[in-house]
Amino acid sequence: MQRDDTTGVERTASEPGATRHDLVLAAIPLVLLGGAFGGVIADVGIRTGIAVGSTGAAAVLGYALFGDPPVGRGGGGRSAS
Repeated sequence: MQRDDTTGVERTASEPGATRHDLVLAAIPLVLLGGAFGGVIADVGIRTGIAVGSTGAAAVLGYALFGDPPVGRGGGGRSAS
C-alpha cells in the first residue's frame, strides 16, 4: 500500500486519485506540447514555441524539485557518522 502524504490516508494502487507528483509529471509534457502548439497557432515558429514550452516545463520541474521538494522517508539516506 502507498501512503498519500497530502491526506495521511493509506491507499492502494488500484484506487483512483492523483497525487501532486502525478500532476507534476503530467504537467511537464503538457506545457512543452502547449508551447509547440502555441508556436504553430501564433505563427511565431515551431522553434520559438518549443523554446517557450521548454522554459515553462523547466519551471514546473524546478518548482517540483526546489519549491516543494519530495521528502524521503527513513532508511534510504546516509548517516553523518
